[in-house]
Amino acid sequence: MRKFLLLPAAALFIYGCFKGGVLNKNLVFKTPKGDVVFSHVYHVKVKHQHCFYCHPKLFKKKFGADHFTMQDIWQGKYCGACHNGVKAFSAKNPANCTRCHRQTALAQKR
Repeated sequence: MRKFLLLPAAALFIYGCFKGGVLNKNLVFKTPKGDVVFSHVYHVKVKHQHCFYCHPKLFKKKFGADHFTMQDIWQGKYCGACHNGVKAFSAKNPANCTRCHRQTALAQKR
């Protein structure tokens, strides 16, 4: 009986994420080095990564709940789990800084 109730709840959650939910938005993190823009659309819909790839293993589900630094990323934590130069572009390479750290106006266009 419990499994029967969990299936509709899971379906409703997934539908909510895709239909106007967080998966259709850019998340903008304010930092001293410029706004960091994370695109759920790109990571989930273009790269076909499932939510559970990052949540809760790398990030908590609540926006702003994780507090991390570039040092954490360079050590392979958070974004650095993928952005290590092997799986995705390297966060350590200074030439890649503007791929994440952008102006807010530019972030609205993407």
